[in-house]
Amino acid sequence: MRNHSIFFILCLMLPFSVLGQQQRLPLGQFSRDSIQLGELVEYTLVYRHPAAEEVVLPAEKYNFSPFELVRKSFHPTVTMGGISTDSAIYTLRTFETNAAQQLSLPVFILREQDTVHVFAATREVHVKQLVSNLAEPLQVKAITDLALVEERFNWPVVLLWVIASITFLTLVWLIFGQSIRRKYKLYRLRKDHLYYASRFNSHKDRFEKSGAPVSIEKAVTLWKNYLTKMERKAINSFTTKEIVEFYDNDEEVNTALRICDKAIYGNLQSESEGETNLALSMLRRFAKARYKTHRELISNARTR
Repeated sequence: MRNHSIFFILCLMLPFSVLGQQQRLPLGQFSRDSIQLGELVEYTLVYRHPAAEEVVLPAEKYNFSPFELVRKSFHPTVTMGGISTDSAIYTLRTFETNAAQQLSLPVFILREQDTVHVFAATREVHVKQLVSNLAEPLQVKAITDLALVEERFNWPVVLLWVIASITFLTLVWLIFGQSIRRKYKLYRLRKDHLYYASRFNSHKDRFEKSGAPVSIEKAVTLWKNYLTKMERKAINSFTTKEIVEFYDNDEEVNTALRICDKAIYGNLQSESEGETNLALSMLRRFAKARYKTHRELISNARTR
């Protein structure tokens, strides 16, 4: 950078007349004479011209071949005595193997209907040759066996899939969660009712055939357990009076339970079997009515 500063100051001190009125060339210079492949080197371009003249220096899109542009920096224009000085420093590198590589950058003078390209004198930089002796012919060793590569689990891809799946399921749940819960509750409610109805009818049929009080007891116990699960209340631990009060003194429930209690604990006689069978039918009808009520409550939950 020090060399560039000295070069720039010398250009400022150079009298304008020395450059010649007919041939005003820009001045270019490399920061050193030799470089290695891929090593950075700086090239300074300075141009002095009348202050009224509009000048543009090469930008990033310019072809710096055989060099590649890494970065550039422009100095502000300096004007003294009607003479302006524009300058820029280009950081370059090359991967060409030619021993000597040259560069000549232009400046662009903008006129009314034309652009004049004025090139600096060609400068040369030498590329250091790191390989001095090369045996001929080159000995190439061929390896045709497949190399064993350790198998690795692709955790980033798995993590991405997990995050995407969780995000998708979360969106589905937020959008359709209420509907899914409602349909699941209806499914469980219907499944429980079908199971209860099948077993209750089985106990009722046994009682009709055998008249055994144990069938009545099993049917009533099943009825209470079913309502306990559906109502989410401990109805199976309630007394007959408490059950009737829970259902707002429902006359049908009161009558049916008292008949069943009498048949279970009061030594059922054959003449009362018809009444007991009717009581079981009343309990079955009431349980079905409660099932329909709960089903409507769940179905109508979407409007709340």
